[in-house]
Amino acid sequence: MIIVFIISAILIVGSIAYIASLFKRDDEIRSHGRDIRALVEDVRYISSNDGGSVNIKYRLSWQEGGVTRSVEGRDTISSFRSSRVQKGCEVDIKYLDDDHIMFVFDE
Repeated sequence: MIIVFIISAILIVGSIAYIASLFKRDDEIRSHGRDIRALVEDVRYISSNDGGSVNIKYRLSWQEGGVTRSVEGRDTISSFRSSRVQKGCEVDIKYLDDDHIMFVFDE
């Protein structure tokens, strides 16, 4: 019985720590990320859920200092906003590094 309690406690604490790390990551991107206008070179819709969001895999590029930068990643966005992330469209992003990117949609 004690083992079940210990495993449950570890799972609960781990889940809370993971959610806290996601909030911290988003805050870092918002406060330290650069505003960039990027071109959507490719986007693939991986899945969707009943909550109204879609999981996408994307490739973005932009000009920086005369050099074309390119980055690939995955993200979950609202299906309402998915029409803004189409191949050939330009999107606003907050860029911290290649692993820390956030799409910015005007409300």
